[in-house]
Amino acid sequence: MLFENDFITLTLENDTVSLYTKKGGFPLKSFDQVTQQLPRLRISSFPELRRALSTVETMTEIGTYSPEIVLSVSSGSMKAEAEILLTAEELEEKLEALPGYLDALLDEARITGGRLKVDWDAVRPRQPFLAAKGKEPLKGKDAQTKYIEAPERRPVIREDGSANYYEMNFVTPVKKGDWLGEKIPAEEGTPGMDIYRNEIPGKRGLDVKLFYDRKSVEETEEQGKIVLRAAHGGVLEFQNGVVGVGRQLVIEGDVGPETGSVTFDGTVVISGTVLAGYSVIATGDISVGAKEGVTNAKEIRSEQSDIYIQGGIFGGGSTVLEASGTIFIKHANDCILYAQTIQVGLYLLGSEVAAEHVYVDRLRGRIIGGRTEAMYRIECATAGNQHERNTVLIARGIDKEALQIEIQQLAQSIKDMQQQICTLEVHIEPLEAVASTLAGSQAEAYAKVRKTIHDSQNEIYVLDELIQKKLHIMKTAVRPQIEITKEANAGVTIQVGTKSSVLSSPTKGVFELTDGVLNI
Repeated sequence: MLFENDFITLTLENDTVSLYTKKGGFPLKSFDQVTQQLPRLRISSFPELRRALSTVETMTEIGTYSPEIVLSVSSGSMKAEAEILLTAEELEEKLEALPGYLDALLDEARITGGRLKVDWDAVRPRQPFLAAKGKEPLKGKDAQTKYIEAPERRPVIREDGSANYYEMNFVTPVKKGDWLGEKIPAEEGTPGMDIYRNEIPGKRGLDVKLFYDRKSVEETEEQGKIVLRAAHGGVLEFQNGVVGVGRQLVIEGDVGPETGSVTFDGTVVISGTVLAGYSVIATGDISVGAKEGVTNAKEIRSEQSDIYIQGGIFGGGSTVLEASGTIFIKHANDCILYAQTIQVGLYLLGSEVAAEHVYVDRLRGRIIGGRTEAMYRIECATAGNQHERNTVLIARGIDKEALQIEIQQLAQSIKDMQQQICTLEVHIEPLEAVASTLAGSQAEAYAKVRKTIHDSQNEIYVLDELIQKKLHIMKTAVRPQIEITKEANAGVTIQVGTKSSVLSSPTKGVFELTDGVLNI
């Protein structure tokens, strides 16, 4: 007999617990007190227990009687927990015998790995504790990559804060076989072990891809590393995170009668100047090293990169400099400049300038005369002069409403073309199975429709890329600003967005739109 009171009797036979109800009225809630006294009792079904309590003079099996210690193993077999099913008094009485009992249970369960030393003084009744714990597998180190460090293209800043455009690490020469990068391969993981001593393989570290131009860079294995080396000499290039070696044309001297105008697929490095009437057009960087600068050249254009003029430009009203990236220049007189960013060391004089950003040295740089237009920002120390020379500064900004309309129109064009493609595909679908047997005008008509579908699909791709580019512009656009740090003279036109004002007296500051009003 396990338990008896005026209402019920609990008896044990072969680990099965049965309940005999002497009389009704024993509440189910009060049965919690019984289970507190009998922690080894496990009720099989509470609905069955409720029914038994209301059925007088009937013997009913209501549960089982568990061992004094029970084990539970996690689903991954990485740990085993033990629980003592004794009252506090019983635990104290049997404390010395329990370690041996637990070892016997672990042996019976064939748990031989990761057994833990149990602090039995800290064990409490019906509170699970760790009895065994496996060794977790360890993931191997991920692959690691590094590349040659390209010097940052920006003028050296002097102690007074002004920019030195005389010396810049504009072009990084590379010789055949030079180290350009490397990868340390991912490492294998360290295996673990579960509590049954089964090995658990460790995961290999994640691989990392090396990004390089396969036409100009070679991949070799050296001392367990994957090493990138220059396949030929040239100049270091990083385009969209891809390292490569660009072709380089070095001109020792001037571009002029001896060389003729230069057109080159790669980087052009000129130690001298570009003489009057001559042009340099390159896909890569263009560097002109003459400290006296360039006078009356026809055109200097980088189709995919930057231009660096160590001296300045005397354009005579006709010289054009154009770069898809940045133009670095000491000064510009009566010339035309187009770029994404324009960096000027001393001054812009009587020039036509268009870029996203125009930076003229903010401590001593001057913009005098001409028209300087930026999408986002213009900054300089001084604008105009005391003679009130007409100087126009414009920070146009992004017309988001117009851009949104353009995006909607492009999206509609894509939709129209997709509908056209669907119509054409339905039209030729019956011919697909016999396309190879068509001849004459039928074959020509089929090929024409197929070409139209292909061309439309390519055009959709181009339009979608254009939409993504315009969406990126909308997302990243900043407020247009013009900052003049020292003095903007009378006669200077300041335009931000669509609002403009001609200065009637000297001023300085950051000019922008506030609630649609130009703060002048």
